[in-house]
Amino acid sequence: MTMIKMVEPKEWETFLYAFTARNQGRRARFEIFGPKGGFKEEEQEGDFASISIDGNKVTVKRRYDDHGQQKAMVDELNNVRGISVQYDTDNSEAMLEFADEKGGKTTLHFESMVDGVS
Repeated sequence: MTMIKMVEPKEWETFLYAFTARNQGRRARFEIFGPKGGFKEEEQEGDFASISIDGNKVTVKRRYDDHGQQKAMVDELNNVRGISVQYDTDNSEAMLEFADEKGGKTTLHFESMVDGVS
């Protein structure tokens, strides 16, 4: 059974720093849920490199292979108002969820440590 835990704002920076150390290299992709029910899934996943926060802006860095060349993706999430983490059945971190000021949610899904699915 999976579990979701809200990360307290005062812990965001420390949590994300430690999260980076635990999860570097895992495949990850974004899903975006709009406040009015819209949904979009990212087509290009990448290998997670790092995540950081500055004020209410979260920056996610990932790497991917483009015909033998390593390339980087950098995504910024602005106006973050909440961060949650979902744990898989083995207690590994399966997903991060970011809530914005308009009620939208962006999730960053990671490949499962249990079955390898992302």
